[in-house]
Amino acid sequence: MNAWSAYAEYDATETPPELHSELFEALIEHAPGVGPGPNGNLSLRLMIQADSALKAASETVALADIALHKIGLSPTLVGIEVVTEAELDRRQAEPSIPELASIAEAADILGVHKQQVDRLVGRGDLPAAQTLEAGPIFAADTVRGFAQKRQSRRIGRPVADLGLSPIERDLLNLLATASDELKRLSSSELPNPDQIIAEVYSSSRFRVHLGADAGPLNDALSALSRHKLVRTRKLTLAERATGDRNDAVVTILAKGRRHASSAHGGGEGD
Repeated sequence: MNAWSAYAEYDATETPPELHSELFEALIEHAPGVGPGPNGNLSLRLMIQADSALKAASETVALADIALHKIGLSPTLVGIEVVTEAELDRRQAEPSIPELASIAEAADILGVHKQQVDRLVGRGDLPAAQTLEAGPIFAADTVRGFAQKRQSRRIGRPVADLGLSPIERDLLNLLATASDELKRLSSSELPNPDQIIAEVYSSSRFRVHLGADAGPLNDALSALSRHKLVRTRKLTLAERATGDRNDAVVTILAKGRRHASSAHGGGEGD
């Protein structure tokens, strides 16, 4: 038996708080969360013990139907999501605000100058999440997706030789392949390569385990950051609550992927 978190929404809007309380009491054995969802629908979250996600979903619907009928409601189920308890904990540990990027940060991700980002926005190629008085703000994942499309059009184009050391190149290659089923490099240049990627946040962003004595890794990350191949940040308070506080969050940029995919430098500059 596994522990599952099941989230269900029903087409019952503007349900009064007293009904939420009654529903909570009816489902109290399953650590319920009851209230209006983001779109106003009635939402329920239950903790369920079951052998599979499918069984957890079925049990959630059955329990909710009984409880709703008990308080005199019979709304239509509009959706249900079931995840493991561990996945729920991981999601709750993530920052609640999506990662945003300024023009300068978008330029870093794309490996271009800020003026080029302005031109991309002006042509409608790169949509901004919002435009403030100080300029446009982008969803970082949107910029990364655009960078990947640009990269696919540049396959085969030579990249400049940046003179990366063996450990810097191995670390860059590891970051470029980390989201592909957590592939690991066996190069002796990297200390404990199987333990460097502590967690995959997205196809381009990872929690990197540096450890207390990670001088070579820190130096390699600093060099990659100077070349605008990666971007690093410190852990948030929520992230520091789990794992090693010496970890860092590293984003591999489009320029970094181009250099990682090239067998060797030489040819055109970036």
